[in-house]
Amino acid sequence: MFIFDQPYISDVAENYLIESQAPLLENEFALTCVSPSANHISDAEAVKELERDNFRWLYSNSENAIGWIVETFGADSELALKIDLFKNKFKFREKTAALFPDIAFFKLAADEIATFTFERVGAPFIIKPMVGFISAGVHRVNTADEWETVRARLLEETKETANAFPEEVISSAFFIVESVIEGDEYAVDAYFDDDNKPVVLNILKHRFSGEQDMSDRLYVTSAKIISSRLSAIEGFLADLAELGDFRGLPIHTEIRIDENDCIRPIEVNPLRFAGWCSTDIASYAYGINVYDYFAQKRKPDWDAVLGTAGDDTFAMAVIERPTPLRDNQDFDYRQLAEGLSTILCLRKMDYRTFPMFAFLFFSVTKETEHELDAMLTLNPEEFVVDVEQAG
Repeated sequence: MFIFDQPYISDVAENYLIESQAPLLENEFALTCVSPSANHISDAEAVKELERDNFRWLYSNSENAIGWIVETFGADSELALKIDLFKNKFKFREKTAALFPDIAFFKLAADEIATFTFERVGAPFIIKPMVGFISAGVHRVNTADEWETVRARLLEETKETANAFPEEVISSAFFIVESVIEGDEYAVDAYFDDDNKPVVLNILKHRFSGEQDMSDRLYVTSAKIISSRLSAIEGFLADLAELGDFRGLPIHTEIRIDENDCIRPIEVNPLRFAGWCSTDIASYAYGINVYDYFAQKRKPDWDAVLGTAGDDTFAMAVIERPTPLRDNQDFDYRQLAEGLSTILCLRKMDYRTFPMFAFLFFSVTKETEHELDAMLTLNPEEFVVDVEQAG
């Protein structure tokens, strides 16, 4: 079963819902944003559908669906508790502490931020909302001076983003302070099958412009990335599966792999793959429709897929909106597109409501790899123009 909700549904996802006739909860978003040709079902029908599947095999594009689950089944229901185990970053660290004993962490209330000092940790740390989304309010702090700078804007920037989402998605009430996890960062879309074994649908390398960059600006995938990391990541997810019964649960996992090939989790996001339907990069890169693979319990034949994938690198870029635009300003999408050789899809976002201008999918060859570096340093505000000048 599927639940689609704010903030966004892609054409890839909507077309799948129409063609497959998979059951879709008829909420306000589905009524207004999803074709009536999809198989809309009522709340009562959705409850029966989930009961038939033992509250498994539910996918949502948005963590906004958590509110419906809690309201319908209760915060103490098995499904809600399973989601909360991953969504609440502090509870996740507690649950996995035995697996990763070198990751130190503690909880910090918003009203403690003003008096919290770098000396309390005494080493570089990461601070982020205990319940968060799209890297809002995530910072690496290396020194006492850096903490003073971060502290001055942390609550304000987190609250600004939180205002656009339900509290189940992002909250500025509590933060988690944890050890810096070194290594290359990857994002993994996967689900657990009927035997509680992980099925990986895509692996993305998260590229950064520097040590202080915590943004979601750029993710890339390629046959080389998949083939070199698939086996180890499957093993890592199998270890997570030992913590509980996660059959039928889709997850979007962020990890870091250090120079010794040790994998440590950044976070695990339940009920979904990469947010804002950016998981569709698997379709553009490998012809894998993740919604179909999940609903039909399909497993990629990675040997066959990678054998025909070629040498190109496929990228997904988030063009964030640093500050709100004035009414007489607009974003020039045409100028943005001119900087890339091969655009697969340019998705324009409602930047008046949400803190981003676009999701941009593109590919590069060895000859055009410089476009990846250019994307990392791109300043979105350079494309903000007066309305009468916009392309």
